[in-house]
Amino acid sequence: MPHPQLQPVQVNEILRGVVKLYQAQLQAPGRMPIACKLELDESLGAIAADPDLLHRALSNLVLNAMDAMPNGGTLTLRSRRDGGKGIIEVADTGSGLTREECERIFTPYYTSKQHGTGLGLAIVQSVVSDHGGRISVQSEPGRGTTFVIELPDNLEALQKIPATQNAGDNTGQFPG
Repeated sequence: MPHPQLQPVQVNEILRGVVKLYQAQLQAPGRMPIACKLELDESLGAIAADPDLLHRALSNLVLNAMDAMPNGGTLTLRSRRDGGKGIIEVADTGSGLTREECERIFTPYYTSKQHGTGLGLAIVQSVVSDHGGRISVQSEPGRGTTFVIELPDNLEALQKIPATQNAGDNTGQFPG
C-alpha cells in the first residue's frame, strides 16, 4: 500500500462522496433497496489523512455492507469527534458475523464470501493503521455489523512536513 500523503481532510465530505458513488447501486433495479442514512457531526472538522486512501477504505466497507444485505436493509454512516480523534462508523442491518468471524475478519485472504480475495478488510486495516488509527468490528448474527474507525486528527503532523515536500520538490535529494 502507498504511504499516506497527509493533508487536511473533511471526513464528512469523504463520507458524502462514498455515498454519492454508490447511490445508484443502493437502489438498483432487480435488487432489494438499501436505505442510506448519514449521521454526520458537522463540528468534526478536519483531520490529517490521505483522502484517496480513506475514500478507498470506506468504499470497501460500504461494498461489504451492501453484500451483507441481499434482502435490503439500512446502511448508516456516522461521524463524530471524540477528544483528538475522528470516529467513523459504517453500520449495516445485514446478516451479521459470528464471534469467530469477527476475530478473523482482518486476516489476509480470509473471506466468508463466495467471491473476493479476502484482502479487502486487511487493506482497510492497513490504511487505518498507516494513519495511526485503529479499526474494530461489532456484530451479531442476524442483526448486522458495525465497523468503527478511530483516526487521530494529527493536524500538528502537517506542520512538521518540510516546506519543500509541500512545494512538490521532486529532486529526490534530501536537504543538507
